[in-house]
Amino acid sequence: MAIQKVLRIGDPTLNRVSQIVKEPTSKAISDLIEDMFDTMYHYEGAGLAAPQIGVLSRVVIFGFEHNPRYPDADPVPATVLINPEIEILSNEMIADWEGCLSVAGMRGWVPRNARIRYSGLDQHGENQAGA
Repeated sequence: MAIQKVLRIGDPTLNRVSQIVKEPTSKAISDLIEDMFDTMYHYEGAGLAAPQIGVLSRVVIFGFEHNPRYPDADPVPATVLINPEIEILSNEMIADWEGCLSVAGMRGWVPRNARIRYSGLDQHGENQAGA
């Protein structure tokens, strides 16, 4: 479809609350997901949330075969999560350097829970989950 502009840190849209997607199998959501993948791959990202392109819907994508920004990372299957939820499985923390397309040119040392489970729907209305 189309490569979208990625909003940068400081844009007020990034501070707004996203809305639950009520029709995950709609053409509008399918088109949004296509645009998100086009945009993420164009900017060599590993993941992207809809608000990063100015759409306040609870849609997240991630995945790549090879990513020049993360040359040592193992491939991650392309994943779509509509109305995602995260469950913390461990209070153990790990940290690593991460980047964000909305914070261009910078990386930060980010602590995260070592074990989580994520879930949501894909654009076909199928449950998606992983840990």
